[in-house]
Amino acid sequence: MTAKRTVYHVSPSGERAAAAGVKWQVEGREGRRLLHEPHRTQQEAIDSARRHAKEHMPAQIMVHARDGHIRTAYAYGDALAVRPDERGRRAGEPGGVF
Repeated sequence: MTAKRTVYHVSPSGERAAAAGVKWQVEGREGRRLLHEPHRTQQEAIDSARRHAKEHMPAQIMVHARDGHIRTAYAYGDALAVRPDERGRRAGEPGGVF
């Protein structure tokens, strides 16, 4: 039996957080622990998500663009990359492309 993968989302912060200088966030669930980390840049958020993913393999990172679409996905361990039908779509939207 394979372990359940941990998924981390790197996404833009809300307007209130952006006004305070926090423009990107990392969100995910590590077992029972809910992770929510604010970051000033997208690269800082991606680097943080990578550290978490390597510690909690199998894991996957979903990097969202400013408009909410999935821009890039990274897989660590035995995790499969994002399914083709999930690429480039927003929550609740059918299909999409990078």
